[in-house]
Amino acid sequence: MVEFELDTILHQRIINKCMSLYKDGHFPDAALESMKQVELALKEKSGTGKKLFGTNLVKTLFRSGKNIKLIIPLAEDLQEDALELFTGAFRYYRNYAAHDGSKINKIICIRIMVLASELLDLIGASPISFTDIGGVKGLIKHGIFAEESQITDLLSFLSSQACPDDCFDGLFEDLYERGYTDHQFQSVFDLGLIEYKYKTVDHNLPGEPADLDTLGWFELTPMGYMVLNKNQNV
Repeated sequence: MVEFELDTILHQRIINKCMSLYKDGHFPDAALESMKQVELALKEKSGTGKKLFGTNLVKTLFRSGKNIKLIIPLAEDLQEDALELFTGAFRYYRNYAAHDGSKINKIICIRIMVLASELLDLIGASPISFTDIGGVKGLIKHGIFAEESQITDLLSFLSSQACPDDCFDGLFEDLYERGYTDHQFQSVFDLGLIEYKYKTVDHNLPGEPADLDTLGWFELTPMGYMVLNKNQNV
């Protein structure tokens, strides 16, 4: 029989928010909280859906339309399958846990927490469609940024930053001083406007012991360049 520790397979968010309930034997509560964490993660990732819950939230984020759209990491053409996965989980597990939950024992609770962990991993790895969010105007409409110059300034700042040895000391302090939040910083990556790259440099000559350094930097994507140039020329 294969044995494992729950901490090795559960998402850290589930460990933080649900494990105390599970260990105290409150299995329905732990199961419900795990699905609530999935719901909260969807809202945080998209920056929208404050008045949406459960399946309505999922349909808004995974179906085509004018709303923000998450793109699952496995393949964009599996978007409908992702919609079915998330809606099925909410309908079957979240709704039952919220309205009854009496049959959720220890084993079922573990299974729900594992499923929630998988969904949280998918959310964390899912970019947001810049087109579906409505471009720059959509970022402002959804309250992620207050004005276009904020986006331009953030992209300009990040694209000028280098991080020797992947050291980010001072970067986030500078961002906070400029008035940017963690969500805004993450959003330009989730939207595919900028990416982090790095390379390893050997300073010694061939045949000598390696003297390696890692150089990291932020680089605008083609979409990021388009956004930056368009708004700088306005």
